[in-house]
Parts: sequence; structure tokens; C-alpha cells
Amino acid sequence: MAFNIQDSNMDNEEDLQASQWYGVREATLFLVDATHRMFEIEKNQTQPETERSYIQKFFKLYKQILRQKLAWSMQDWMGVVLFGTEESDANSSWKHIQNLQELRVVTLDDLQRIRKLTKSGMKGYQSIKSEDAYPLHDALTYAIDIFLKIKTVLTKRRIVLITSHVAKLADDEKHRIRSTAASLKDLDIKLYVIGLGKNWIQDQFYKDLEILSRKTDVDVYRMTSLVDLVQQIKAPSKNIARLCLKISDDLELDLVVRTLGRKRRCLRTKPLSKATNQVLSRSTYFKGEDSNDEENSDNEESNLPFMIPEEVNWETKELIGNRKLRFTPKERSRMKHIHPPAIKIIGTRPIPDDLFRYHVKRKYFIRADYSSSRKDNLLFFGALLNKCATKGKMIVCMFTLRMNTQTNLCYMIPNADLGGFFLSKIAYKGDIGDKSEALHHYDAQNWVTDEEVILWKKTIDKLNMDYHPCKFRSYKLECQIQIVEKLALDKEPGPPPIDSIEQSCK
Repeated sequence: MAFNIQDSNMDNEEDLQASQWYGVREATLFLVDATHRMFEIEKNQTQPETERSYIQKFFKLYKQILRQKLAWSMQDWMGVVLFGTEESDANSSWKHIQNLQELRVVTLDDLQRIRKLTKSGMKGYQSIKSEDAYPLHDALTYAIDIFLKIKTVLTKRRIVLITSHVAKLADDEKHRIRSTAASLKDLDIKLYVIGLGKNWIQDQFYKDLEILSRKTDVDVYRMTSLVDLVQQIKAPSKNIARLCLKISDDLELDLVVRTLGRKRRCLRTKPLSKATNQVLSRSTYFKGEDSNDEENSDNEESNLPFMIPEEVNWETKELIGNRKLRFTPKERSRMKHIHPPAIKIIGTRPIPDDLFRYHVKRKYFIRADYSSSRKDNLLFFGALLNKCATKGKMIVCMFTLRMNTQTNLCYMIPNADLGGFFLSKIAYKGDIGDKSEALHHYDAQNWVTDEEVILWKKTIDKLNMDYHPCKFRSYKLECQIQIVEKLALDKEPGPPPIDSIEQSCK
């Protein structure tokens, strides 16, 4: 018996170790410029009380990322390396480089350490005294060495260079840095360059570093945005499929289907026992109509007036073979037309003005597959995209994501600025709540006149708001994250978070 218990314990340890090796996780290593230019305070004439140095702005943003990673229990890896410091790590041969946070799964200690560091004003970290020294080449080599030592499988690996100025480097030094950046492409590590400050203009040298580290063409290169990069780290969009676009029997294109981000999800609550702190399970029962609690209180458990609900069956409206057919929900979900995974073009339609009125399902984004081996794949896709955008047409297509899955009718809406199509599921009448018939029974329908409709249209047109989803956070989620932080840090509850939606209405 002891032998079996030992075997089971060994199996559990192997499963735990395997779960640490494999899984869906991303690794992001920040290379932060710690020279004296990063400690300069950016002036803000409208709000002087919000003036901070560039490195303080980065750590404020980094704390927000850590908070969300910890609250959602995500297994992504994060790390911070400072380069351009006067001191170096102990027992390290790399000069002017300090590892502030080791690249690993985010923990609560990491968040506390970053908070203490920002409150102390970066105490213990001083910039290099020489203004000409800029060890960017050593920092990139050090970051590559960190990734090479990791044996854990990572779905995405990225290095983010944070700076606020364009360093003056010699041509030989720039060549060395470009060669190091080009080696990242073979290691499947992407390099992003983020410049802080309103006056930041990306130099051609930094553009070369990003292009050399990626498997993309110069024509499709886009400068990295800080907002987009942070959104990718906090709620990353992913490639969910590689499909072919069937234009005709003789013409097919290779495409990549991507998500537009993750849904805002609130933290899950689980019922716990107050005595043992064990997770309790919930069960739902239907009470009988003729039951009486007082009469049946002393009966046995088998005579309790509760019953487990049965599955609701679907029934056909019309007779098929002189009888009505019934299906269980599981059988009903399996009834579909089977098509191979692909996107098949049916036709085109003009793009309406109220296209995004109905949100049936979350949308996807389609772009060309840059790693395709088809000849002129990118050229044909670009021609199709530009033609649809100039003509104001959208494509009606059949979309099958996986084998043995349901085929949906979708619109492919062109967006030339982003270099792809939005894929939106077509809304049917059954998916849209049409209240026109019900409104005939109420007099309120006649209260709205054409003049009032025109007035509201003019009012909406005059509204000028720079809308971005990052500016309007989920107030419920922010409250939940704050509660979890207070419990984890053993602190007293503070004031509630600011409701960004309520502020926008003032």
C-alpha cells in the first residue's frame, strides 16, 4: 500500500513539473534606460502636480501591469533590467547593468518591491557618470543570455526597450547593435522600442532594430505604440487560426485570423466553508407543487419533495414522417453543415453607415500570412484590401474556423490603415430584438418626431471625445482588484477607485 501511495505522489510531482514546463504563457523583459536623461522631469504646464520623470512614468505603468497579472492569476513571465547604471550586479561580469526583477512568473513580492523602489525615488540606483557611455549592445546580449537559460516553453518572447532620447553612438557601435538585433529573429524573440515623452520621434536606427528582429517586410512595418503594446501585454490578442481564403477555384490566399483582445472578465468568486475553508459546490433543485415543508420535514432523504431537473428536449414544429422529432440540447448542437476550415467568398455588399449597430459576437481580425510560401500572397491580399476600401465594399463570406465546427456567414470589413479585414458575424432577425410590433400597443411611440431625431443627430455629431477602451476601465473589476490587493498586503481598505465612466459624463 505504501508503494502505491509513493507512486501516486511521484505521478503528482511529475504532473506538476510538466505543467510548469508546458502551457500558454508569455515572457516580457523590459530593458530600461537608466541614464541621466531618463531621470529628467517632463514639464506639464496644464497640470504641474502630475509632473514625473520618465522612469517614474514607466514604473507607474509597470505597476498597473503587475496588478492585473496578479489579480487574474496569469502565468505570464515579467522581468526588468536597468542598463546605464553606475553600479553592477554582484558576481556579474556585465558592467553598468543591474537586474532589478528576475524574469519569472509574477509574484506579490515583485509588486511590493517595485512600490518600495518608486516611493524611495530609485534609491540605490544611480546613472552612469559618463555621458558618452551607452551600453545598449551589452544590454541586448544580456537579455538574450537570460532567454537562452530558460527551458520553460513560452508562447511569445519579447524584449521591450524603454528610453526617452536618441543616443549618440558611433557607426561601429550601431553596426554591432544591429547585428545583435538581427540574431533575435532566429531565436523567435521580438524587440520593441518605446520612447517616452511627447516630443519623442523614433530615429531610423531604432526602426532598423525593430525590423531586423522580426520576420516582417519593410512595407508592412508599423511603429510600435505604447498604448497598443501595453494592451497586448495586459490582454494579448493571439493568432487563433491559419486559413485559406477561397476567391475562386483556381485562386487561394493564406490568411491569419487574430483576436482583437480579451474580454473584460471580473474575478470569479467561490463559496467557502467557514469552518474548514473548503470550496463548496452548488446544486439547483426544483421544488414540487404539492410539497409541504412542515409535513415532510421528518421524512427520509429519498422522500424529499425536490427533484433534479431533466434536460429540455427540442421539438420540430412540423411533422416529419407523420411525427414530430425530438432532440436533446447536445444532439441539437451537433446538427450542422460540415465544411473544411476556410473562408469562402460569396459576394460583396456596400458598407452601410450603421454597420456596427448589432454586436452579435466578438469580432476577429484577418491579415495576410507573412510566412506563406504562396507566390505573391501578400501582393494579392493588398490588392484585394485596397480595392474593397476604395470602392466602399465589404465581402460576404462563409467562415469555418475548425474542423467539425459550425459554418457562419460573416462580413469582411476592410481597414486599410491596419492592413486587414474585420470579421463580423452577420446578425439575423432572431438575434436582434425587434420591438416594433410591441410598440404599437404604447402611445410612447408617437412622442418622438422627426425634428427631435434631427436635433439628436446634430448633438451627437458635435460631441468630440477621444475614445479608447483603455481610458474607460471596468469599475467593478477595479474594485475587486483593490480588495484582493488589500487582503494580500494586509492593509486597511482605502478609498474606492475612480470611476472613469462617471467622470467622462461630468
